[in-house]
Amino acid sequence: QIIGGNQAASMYRGRKHGLTVARPATTSAMDRKAWIDFNMDGLFTNDELVMNELGANTISKTDSILVANNQKLGSTRMRIGVSLAGTTLNSSRLFMGVFRDYVVNFPQDTVKPIASLNGNSTFFTEIHKAFVDPGVYATDNIEGIISAKYETIGSVDTSKVGPNYLKYVVRDLYNNVSDTLRRTVFVILNQTGPSISLKGPSQVYVEVYHKYTEQGFTALDNQGNDISNQVVIISNLDTAKIGTYSNTYNITDAFSLTDSKQRAIVVGDTTRPVVSPKGSPYIHQVGTAIDLTKIVDVTDNYWSRNFIDLTVQGSVDVNSVGSYFVSYVARDNSGNISNLVMVRVDVKDTKAPTLVLNGDNPLTWEVKTNFVDPWATPSDNYWPASTIVITRKGVVNTNVIGEYTLWYIGTDPSGNKDSVARIVKVVDTTIPRIDLLNITEVNLQRWHEYNDAAISLVDNYNSDAQMRGNLITVCNLPKNAAGNYFGDAPGLYSIRYSVKDLSGNQSAVAVRTINVIKEGAAGVENVMNIDRLMSVYPNPSNGLINLRLANAQAQDVSVVVLDLLGNEITRRTIRANDMQVNELDLSMQAKGIYLLRVQSGDAIYVKKIQLD
Repeated sequence: QIIGGNQAASMYRGRKHGLTVARPATTSAMDRKAWIDFNMDGLFTNDELVMNELGANTISKTDSILVANNQKLGSTRMRIGVSLAGTTLNSSRLFMGVFRDYVVNFPQDTVKPIASLNGNSTFFTEIHKAFVDPGVYATDNIEGIISAKYETIGSVDTSKVGPNYLKYVVRDLYNNVSDTLRRTVFVILNQTGPSISLKGPSQVYVEVYHKYTEQGFTALDNQGNDISNQVVIISNLDTAKIGTYSNTYNITDAFSLTDSKQRAIVVGDTTRPVVSPKGSPYIHQVGTAIDLTKIVDVTDNYWSRNFIDLTVQGSVDVNSVGSYFVSYVARDNSGNISNLVMVRVDVKDTKAPTLVLNGDNPLTWEVKTNFVDPWATPSDNYWPASTIVITRKGVVNTNVIGEYTLWYIGTDPSGNKDSVARIVKVVDTTIPRIDLLNITEVNLQRWHEYNDAAISLVDNYNSDAQMRGNLITVCNLPKNAAGNYFGDAPGLYSIRYSVKDLSGNQSAVAVRTINVIKEGAAGVENVMNIDRLMSVYPNPSNGLINLRLANAQAQDVSVVVLDLLGNEITRRTIRANDMQVNELDLSMQAKGIYLLRVQSGDAIYVKKIQLD
């Protein structure tokens, strides 16, 4: 208005008004100030300064002036002052500038605000629940929208059911009051049920076999009280099985009003399967088939092996020793892919050779005989038998009865070893022998006691002294009153010897023949040596025995063959001067031992012969 040329303008309480001060040109910098005498005391004070610009080079300056809500009504002055920049300029004095005063009116407003109800004039609210007043909508000719300035006459008692009456008015800054508005508020029984709000998203993910963590919820009744502890959760969740599940959250308040919310839970599998080599490197026997899927273990946190695809790249020549590389990638039924695993396969000969013992095991070996090892025969799955080196550990002492262990160790060119043990039992199975020391026949004078000549016990292992306690003698001579053997009657008698060695081997029976002769004949000390009289051969014989006198005799020679029981088998006479070979035919007799009794005069000779 002032810019328009008028010397006066009107301003209203609570409003912002614009003030612009302009000059015709920007020749030099200037200071611009303005004051309004708000308290109408005729003075301009610092708190009434409404524009203050220093050193301005612009054409104009505009400021906004807010009128106080309680501004005094009436007319007052506004002073504008401008001066050369940097010179004195206050409300009463200036240098190189000019003042100009204007009239400012603060008139009375008599127009009342216009108001209307928000919502219906009849309103319903629930018992024991806070009433939220929807208020009014109000406008003013000066202030514009002043809905927030409404005043309420009356109150709403939500503690009991029934009507409540409210009045509304709106008052502007000039105390102009709108027309009165009326609203009836009915407090009614609870019609709004409880509410549930979920914490976190309405759909969550859980890794299979992992624990589900409930993110929580809040349940409120119609008055806003927390009743979360009354929520009932119904769930079909199974974290051990992939799928989509749900948790249903139900709440029922004291009025049996309900609310329900649902959260979806997705149980999934994002874990990679794992491929684990069974060896690093994996050793495979050359010359044998290989299943490359069997040299690794494939595991998964959820899927069984049947639901995991294994991709194998690479090949192995099982007939050629060497190193090969095979790659593996596994994919489970959820689409998870394992890390690439590279496995080195070394084709080698790892199988030990086989040793088969030659001969018996256990092996029985005669004591005191040289041991000849029957050894072992090797074979191998890959190498020729001739390349298998066999070494032996252990020795056999054939001079001492006992058990000995021999180990045969076979090593192939790949260094594989096998061993086998043999038990060697050094035993004594040889029967001992009784040596009559060439005294097989003796003469015993009738009525004389018999004194046996010496014998020797011979064995391949035990000594005479060791076996002497096992010697058994059987004599068919009678015993005298003193208990000694003696020659009771002329004839042929014997003493039989047998012995067992310490291994239990029983000797053959040795027989010494005793010829009891009449008194005056040669005594026991006279040993009969038929070899001085004649040659008897062959002995042993197949039945035909040759007899030949060594020298011509003074008398004919009587030859009698007896069995061991003294029974006569055959008899013949050889003339004293017959130097020819005389054949004695015993081929019809049974095999065994017989006694050849030869008598020349008073001399009697006995010799043992054997028929085979």
